[in-house]
Amino acid sequence: MSYEPYHKTTIDCNKIRPHVKELVDRCGGYKAAAEYSLVGANTLRRIMHGVNCSVQQETARRVLMALEHRRQEDRQNHRVHERLLKARQKQAQLEDRQERLVGY
Repeated sequence: MSYEPYHKTTIDCNKIRPHVKELVDRCGGYKAAAEYSLVGANTLRRIMHGVNCSVQQETARRVLMALEHRRQEDRQNHRVHERLLKARQKQAQLEDRQERLVGY
């Protein structure tokens, strides 16, 4: 039997941070997102705050898979979590303010 050496591949947190934020917003918090994605809540917080900013490829895959499944569930149920709606409204307000300031 030959065993291939275990190779850990890490990914920069900046690449998955927007996906983690969307997952947390869709689930309603870190704890719910952690349970949904089978990733530790502290790991999600660490990604969001940029502490030790690299994660294993498997962790990133779990986050992305959980986000995709959550998006499908939201589409099927015709609903989106209130936290995500608030985040989108806040982003729209910021963009509106930026557009108004450009005119000056």
